Amino acid sequence: MIIETKDVSLKYDSKEIVKDLNITIKKGEIVSIIGPNGCGKSTILKSLSRYLKPSNGKIFLDGEDIQKIDNKKAAKKIAILPQVRNVPNDFTVETLVSYGRYPHLGFGNRLRKKDFEIIDWAINKTGMDNLKTRTVGTLSGGEQQRAWIAMALAQKPEVLILDEPTTFLDISYQLEILELVKELNRTLNLTIIMVLHDINQAIRYSHTIYVIKEGNVYGYGDAKELIDLELLKNVFRIDADALEDRTNGCPYYIPQKMTSR
Repeated sequence: MIIETKDVSLKYDSKEIVKDLNITIKKGEIVSIIGPNGCGKSTILKSLSRYLKPSNGKIFLDGEDIQKIDNKKAAKKIAILPQVRNVPNDFTVETLVSYGRYPHLGFGNRLRKKDFEIIDWAINKTGMDNLKTRTVGTLSGGEQQRAWIAMALAQKPEVLILDEPTTFLDISYQLEILELVKELNRTLNLTIIMVLHDINQAIRYSHTIYVIKEGNVYGYGDAKELIDLELLKNVFRIDADALEDRTNGCPYYIPQKMTSR
């Protein structure tokens, strides 16, 4: 395993959002966290990336207590793309991606030849070669998301954490980003943890799914086997029809109506 939580509880001020969280992330997996709005999904990601310290329990990264790992060392292992990101619109793609190298810079914080090679590699890996001199403000939503992923890749992390990477994107860009995630996982053996709202996308693009309800793990397991009609009713309050996606070898659910609380 690469990440493990043991009896983790998470709070904002005095309000407990997540209680007794126990999850295990294996190296090289794509793991999706799904659940209703407000159930604690993004809060969990913040704790895994050290933005939020547990009020109880511990999180381990490669067997080490994540709160005791040096900041630079942690940044070399974990890259996160939160939902809200700000960068000047006149930054070029190349400039944005270069910020991913900062955890690796030595005295003086100057980029070296190796850093520029990695920046070019990350831009190429995300299919942004022809856009590297464009400013961020001129990019489409999907192109911007690729640029941010390129910046995260430039960190050369072992784990990439994505908080709702498809939000606000048209369906074509959603598929483009998820196909990129799948390709990065396959070619780099990159461990990817993401929060998704679309259950069918989570099933299609993940190895493992964790379902969160009211701050607790309701269920977890193989992405293609975990979700069923009973779970959809108990967690998401929907009745659905189950179909078979023969192309991708997984189930596909069509919501029909909300159930009573």
